[in-house]
Amino acid sequence: MLSDMDETGSDRHVDSVFHRPQRRRRSQPALSRERIVTATIALLDREGASALTMRKVAAELGVHATSLYWHVDRREDLVDLAVDEILAEAASRLPSADLPWDVALKETAHRFYSALTAHTWAAEFAGSRPLVGPNAVALSRRIIEALAALGGEEEKRAVAIRAVSNQLLGAATSAVAMRVARSGGAGEHEEAVASAVSEADALAVENTYFDQVLDLIVLGIKARHDA
Repeated sequence: MLSDMDETGSDRHVDSVFHRPQRRRRSQPALSRERIVTATIALLDREGASALTMRKVAAELGVHATSLYWHVDRREDLVDLAVDEILAEAASRLPSADLPWDVALKETAHRFYSALTAHTWAAEFAGSRPLVGPNAVALSRRIIEALAALGGEEEKRAVAIRAVSNQLLGAATSAVAMRVARSGGAGEHEEAVASAVSEADALAVENTYFDQVLDLIVLGIKARHDA
């Protein structure tokens, strides 16, 4: 799940590669965390989430698997590093502080969503791992700041944060699942949808409508605040 956006900046830390100091040697090793992350993303893009193992990443780099353990402790570290890396561009272009809160929230959420759906494996991992990397935290914090600018009760802000978080991950997961299903056979996919839902319902099933749903959430946040 998305790292609890309402708890960003707290002292609560999960056991994460981002919270462990990197080991260093006297001489710069040929293998680096940056190279490992690049190889991990290349492997995931090519073969998918199920293919990710320490051994396969080592093969991608042309090294023995034991070499990776100097930089990462386990497969989950590779997942966390790869997901945070694909969020780097979105985190580097956060909306400015002078924008209205709703514009800043929607722009940040859209960039977050676009980054997660650019790689079919990213949304799957993001839904099952806490997002505590620096880029994920920067995006989450911008959403929190936008809602803080609106003001209101802390509990209502927490509910709003959760609504945006659920929309981000839910829509991203649905979008990549539909993409994978279509790539496996357009005819079979359409037949499966037709047999599962009525023609009138297919429009909702076949589209995430991310921006429109986000607009609806923002309208609800405004209405609750004004009330």
